Amino acid sequence: MTLTVLVLRKAGIVLAVSLLVASSSFWAVHLLPGDLAMRIAAARYSGAQPSQDMADIVRQTYGLDRSVWVQYAEWLGRTAQLDLGKSLVTGRDVIHDVRHNMHNSLRIVFWGFLAGVGLAVPIGYVCARFANSRIDVLLTSASAVVSTIPSFLLAIFMVQVIVVDLGLATLSGLSGWTRLWVLILTIALAVCGPLSRVVRAAVIDVQAQPYMLHARMRGVPDWKLFWRHGAKNALRPILNYLPVVFMFLLYDVLVIETVFNFHGLGWALINAVKAHDIPVMQGLILLLVIFYLGATTLTEIVTWRVYREATVP
Repeated sequence: MTLTVLVLRKAGIVLAVSLLVASSSFWAVHLLPGDLAMRIAAARYSGAQPSQDMADIVRQTYGLDRSVWVQYAEWLGRTAQLDLGKSLVTGRDVIHDVRHNMHNSLRIVFWGFLAGVGLAVPIGYVCARFANSRIDVLLTSASAVVSTIPSFLLAIFMVQVIVVDLGLATLSGLSGWTRLWVLILTIALAVCGPLSRVVRAAVIDVQAQPYMLHARMRGVPDWKLFWRHGAKNALRPILNYLPVVFMFLLYDVLVIETVFNFHGLGWALINAVKAHDIPVMQGLILLLVIFYLGATTLTEIVTWRVYREATVP
């Protein structure tokens, strides 16, 4: 299979799954019990008990008086053109409302994921090189403990210790490392825990391969042998696991942003659910799914390249 065929096939899968998710979000909203127009009126005119007249105005404004299949076709056409509608709370385009929040989330996800991988790789490698030693038991136990802590408890712990007790960070403002670094560290710990154990298992498996043992018997230094010949083969299971890490990272970010009151996609999604802002909810869910599918596709392409180039001495 060539790279072009792989990219085209993955692009088709991304489009198909995105269509399925978009359709599911539409029907999930319209199949809920109760009057959709009344729910939208309650969100749009917050603070006032919606009346039937308000619901009728909303029904005519948003075309809810037409057939649901007509609404679905029109909504799907607008979504295909990246027109996610208007917020019921602010009245602005959904894209406009989530753009700033998306920038904030992408910033902390990028640096948090990078820091998590930067911690997990050396920790996993050291544990594998000194397998069953005291340092291996200590680091592996710490990774297991961090992996089992729910993200909201980890975030609350970081807030209590670093922000409240030590006063090393703040929860106010949207910029500045005084707030961002503790957010990034929390995400990095959530990534590092499970990934370091995968790195350890991958390195141990590669070191036990016959070609590694044969080269070691010829007197090749372990560090030179691994980084020249074993690293590419150990990289494949690690890359295969990265989409799983990213999937859990999306959930972790939603929770962590809420605990830290950080204005990102998670914060926007929680507030949209509270306000029953249906267009924003649908847009954010679709956006998160596209992020995940894009990251998974990119990882599979990189894995394919590494697998083709991995050599056995």
